[in-house]
Amino acid sequence: MADPKYKIEYIVIAIILIINLILHLIADSNSGFLGDELLHIDAGNHLAFGYMDFAPTIAYMAFIQNLFQSDSYLINHLAVHFATAVIIVVCGLITIKLGGKWLAVLITLSCILFSPGFGASQSLFLPVLFEQLAWVVCIYYLITYCNSPQNKYLIMLGVVAALGFLTKYSILLLIVGFIFSIFIFQQNILKKKALWMSFILFFIIILPNILWQINNGLPVIYHFSKLYDTQLVTASRSGELKTLVLTLNPFASVFWIAALFVVPFNPCLKKYRLVIYSLLFAFLFLFIAKGKMYYYFPIILGLLPFGAVYFEHQLKKRKWVLIGYLSILGLFGIIILPKGMPVLPLDKYISLYNFNKNSDNKIPIDLENYYSKGIWDQILKSVCNTYRNLPVEEQKNCLIWGRHYSQASGINLLGKKLGLPHAFSFHGSCYNWVPEFANNITVIVIADPEWDKSHWLKYFKEVEEVGTVENPYTSNIKWYFQRIFLCRKLMYNSHELKTIFKDEIF
Repeated sequence: MADPKYKIEYIVIAIILIINLILHLIADSNSGFLGDELLHIDAGNHLAFGYMDFAPTIAYMAFIQNLFQSDSYLINHLAVHFATAVIIVVCGLITIKLGGKWLAVLITLSCILFSPGFGASQSLFLPVLFEQLAWVVCIYYLITYCNSPQNKYLIMLGVVAALGFLTKYSILLLIVGFIFSIFIFQQNILKKKALWMSFILFFIIILPNILWQINNGLPVIYHFSKLYDTQLVTASRSGELKTLVLTLNPFASVFWIAALFVVPFNPCLKKYRLVIYSLLFAFLFLFIAKGKMYYYFPIILGLLPFGAVYFEHQLKKRKWVLIGYLSILGLFGIIILPKGMPVLPLDKYISLYNFNKNSDNKIPIDLENYYSKGIWDQILKSVCNTYRNLPVEEQKNCLIWGRHYSQASGINLLGKKLGLPHAFSFHGSCYNWVPEFANNITVIVIADPEWDKSHWLKYFKEVEEVGTVENPYTSNIKWYFQRIFLCRKLMYNSHELKTIFKDEIF
């Protein structure tokens, strides 16, 4: 039975949970699928112990959702809404376990609720959301262990950390930070059998994925190296931190920054230094590695309760200061939240924020899910018309080739109800899912602007451009439009094409 003195804290959690769910359902009604979401949903049709460019857990979640055989945005976001709700609850419980009262809980959850960054990352079917869930549950068990050092909490920590690794490999930052903290502050834990049992369980659980990676030539390392060479190496550490502060609501930054640089030296929270220093080390490792802004999100989720409890304690006789500050945080959050979540229809979003066309006559909107539904409607219409105009015999021997993994995965999800043939791609993890086919098939190609007719004549003897889908909203010149081609007389079979494209997977 819950302790009566925490009744108000649980009410706060419940209220924020309801508001958060309503906001996400509104966002769902205004959204279309993000390209990466389509890839992960498609992965549910190709279960494996590993994938080239992401950890496997999200594919198993997609498999469960795919049992509904639906292209509904809500159905394909069931796991999203569940994970988001658990994050809210666990972050609230962490705050309570740290000794926080209702105001500290409200601070923690308001910083999450009124953040465009958390709103964006927690409203999409992507590994980053489930990574955040794994981190906060690990932190919950770490704090619980600090309060009551029982072996079962170390065991649970190992299990959850393993599931986190199978969700996104970046949880290694937390694990390494935890190990550093043990050696510095609590070496006595090294004598506990439960700790070593926890490590053993961790390695047993992740072993199938490690073996898959080894058997497939460690593609995740190759993918990360390409990512580092093309994006991370040129990233500005100060620039990413500045964007982090702005994206997570500048008024929320005071809480996690205090947790990062003040709380570790505060005697009142000395009991939890194993946790806070694990997060501090993880933050520093990520900073050194030039991590992207959103890589810090799970760390910030762990820091917020500490900052909230710290300020609640420091201002316990001046609560009105915190309440006033929270009011400003919330009001500013309402203004900027649509920048991270489609809580407004597209036309109202454009009108409210006064977006102007650029020199290419495009309205640059960063959130793809604001406009992707309209773009997909056009793609499906063009591909469907092309397919239905083929002779019946040719339709039976037709496939769709997506230059980008999102194009192939999108057809496989959204094109089913239209009776479109299977789509494949040699890009990303889709490379491993290419079906076998001979060189006597007809292919409908969906391509980026760069891959024009001359490019496709390298693979087909007959190529006809049958359509172009304009995108009036993208800020990325590579997605200004997409080309649709009807291609015949393929010169290679599937095996030969996989050989040709093996160096163009990423």
